[in-house]
Amino acid sequence: MALEDKLRSLPESPGVYLMKNARREVIYIGKAKNLRNRVMSYFKPPREENRLITIRISDVQDVDWVVTSTEKEALILENSLIKQFRPRFNVNLKDDKTFVSVEIDLSKPYPVPRIVRRKTEGKSLYFGPYSSARAARDTLKTLHRIFPLRKCKLSECRSRTRPCVYHELGQCLGPCCGGISEEDYEAMLEQVVLFLRGHTEDVLKALREEMQRSAAEMKFEKAAKIRDRMRAIELTLERQRMASSMDETDRDVFGIHRAGARMAVQIFFIRNGRMEDTASYLSDVGDMPTEEAFRSFLNQFYSTTRFIPKEILLPCPTEDETLLTEWLSELKQQKIEVISPSRGDKMRLVELANRNAQSAYDARLSDTMDRDSVLKSIQNLLGLPAPPRRIECFDISNLNGREAVGAMVVFQDGDPFRKGYRRFRIKTVEGSDDFAMLREVLARRFGKDSKETAMPDLLVVDGGKGQLGAAADVMKELKIEGVPIAGLAKSRKTTDTASDRILRSEERLFVPRNPDPIVLEQGTPEFFVFTRARDEAHRFAITYHRRVLEKEEINASPLRRVKGLGPARRRLLLERFGTTRGVLRATLDELSQVKGIGPALARQVFAQLHPEDRKPDAAQ
Repeated sequence: MALEDKLRSLPESPGVYLMKNARREVIYIGKAKNLRNRVMSYFKPPREENRLITIRISDVQDVDWVVTSTEKEALILENSLIKQFRPRFNVNLKDDKTFVSVEIDLSKPYPVPRIVRRKTEGKSLYFGPYSSARAARDTLKTLHRIFPLRKCKLSECRSRTRPCVYHELGQCLGPCCGGISEEDYEAMLEQVVLFLRGHTEDVLKALREEMQRSAAEMKFEKAAKIRDRMRAIELTLERQRMASSMDETDRDVFGIHRAGARMAVQIFFIRNGRMEDTASYLSDVGDMPTEEAFRSFLNQFYSTTRFIPKEILLPCPTEDETLLTEWLSELKQQKIEVISPSRGDKMRLVELANRNAQSAYDARLSDTMDRDSVLKSIQNLLGLPAPPRRIECFDISNLNGREAVGAMVVFQDGDPFRKGYRRFRIKTVEGSDDFAMLREVLARRFGKDSKETAMPDLLVVDGGKGQLGAAADVMKELKIEGVPIAGLAKSRKTTDTASDRILRSEERLFVPRNPDPIVLEQGTPEFFVFTRARDEAHRFAITYHRRVLEKEEINASPLRRVKGLGPARRRLLLERFGTTRGVLRATLDELSQVKGIGPALARQVFAQLHPEDRKPDAAQ
């Protein structure tokens, strides 16, 4: 159906629309209360009042849509589709898994806090979020330093016959050996929960009373330990970050700073009146109005499994405030507020977040300008039509053709983009033919059955002219044009000096239609970008190849014929003795000492591996 006919058939109902280019790639996704009115507004004369965003409308060659029952359903679907297609003209929140929380699972005996990325249904308490795993780990270290929590795994606790070393050092109350009852442990855990919730004064008060009680009962050693715990808490309080002078409501505070086509967003995570953590983002938003860009960012931010506070403070009103309030209240199962304050303490918090957004933008700008200059330099070096923001690098790993694999790594703006990494098990090539293996991997990456939608600005293969030619042949066969290709090869060069001959290695780039390689000067940013991508592809390929070989060895090993040995225990034996040969050489005593094997199974394994030995003890 022609685009004009599709536009005329748009329904007047809520839904999500997907704009596509000539290659059927989704370039923009939006939601609407009325699909016909919203989509048609893009194709009317460019009056600012009816153009909510500005994209190159000439790029739009097709429009699809999904009708929903309500505008709220459209909001949720829009978030899901943006994450799936990553359209170039949408604001893309790329680090959904950055935030972590601290969980205490109350359904388990002697619970301990741990770091998690996802919340689950059950009797668990969650604290956070933390913008990095490092911040969460620091919190756990503080908790374990202050409170004598369980250190051993529950499975170890059940099998222990003597206290662990942490108990000997006074850093654990000894649940592994019955040193504390579950009731007493829960009493201490209540203090941990109060500490995590910011009620440190209540914790200190309870500890002070417990210390005085112990001293009155002549338990001076216990009183001294409680005193030390109080000092640790007070020291931690001195090091804590900025505190809010407002009430103890959990709230997220957003600030924004717009500069041209880029928008910086700063978030304050305030829990119980204290600043727990911060996070900042920098997004390319093109000509999109700030309010629309922030609306898209905000909706995506809460579309993943995050802690939802009771109050969300915004730097500017958005058309989705009511929808967002209703949606998040349903997720949290209690009433929340989404507001853009205009006066008072809340407005001052937002202004502070705005200033921090500008500060974060200035800090990131210098780094981004450096990256842009490096990418521009690579563009000039290779004569590319545009800076290579997306670089895909390929490598092959095999051992004389055995269990060959291929790997693809993606660098976005000079940094690894691990979500884009792909692994390939070689299926059609026998023997050690690296060129044929590379052709298979590239054909699967760029062929019609590939699930990849993004195209690289530069394709790099590990190797010289041969690998470059193989890659060019594949792209020609697939009729893919406009993707620059380069081969990166290391060579050794001998330099004669007055006193000696020095052997040096250099990196050379091979490009099509250029008989001479481009030598990358060591220490330059261009050298670093290319070698880092090549080394990352090599690491990724080698890691996968080792895993495949290990699995093959486990499957082909004589250990598979041993009754009573499943995959997990075969892996334990191989990890302990290195190879199957090492397991065959092991004595009965050595086998029985492997964790998870035990004496009885060790005798059974030894007897089956050494049937000629009727008395396995004689082999020791």
